[in-house]
Amino acid sequence: MDVKQILGLFEKGNLLKTSIRKKVNNDITKFITNIYFKEIPLKELFSILEKHGIIVLQEDMRKWSGILVGKNETTSFDIAPVESKNGDEYIPYGNAKLFLQWYKMGSGKYEITAYVS
Repeated sequence: MDVKQILGLFEKGNLLKTSIRKKVNNDITKFITNIYFKEIPLKELFSILEKHGIIVLQEDMRKWSGILVGKNETTSFDIAPVESKNGDEYIPYGNAKLFLQWYKMGSGKYEITAYVS
């Protein structure tokens, strides 16, 4: 991607279309509804987004890699279109994030809530 294309994404606001957001959220809802997980299913959640051409980012705007800790936490991730890649960084959406909340129950399994805003 050249500089002109990158600037074009910023000028347009690099916005996630409502129709894609709805499809992603429908897929996430189908995946997490009525299921308790042995671990926080990051790989599977991120795969759902990637199926729709979306990449999850860490703070330096590179593809996310890491772990999550805690028994009851909420976090959010910047997300970007896969095609916004410039080197090893991405240009995030200006109107969307992935939100993830988890709760570790007494059984040791996790209840997950996730959606793209």
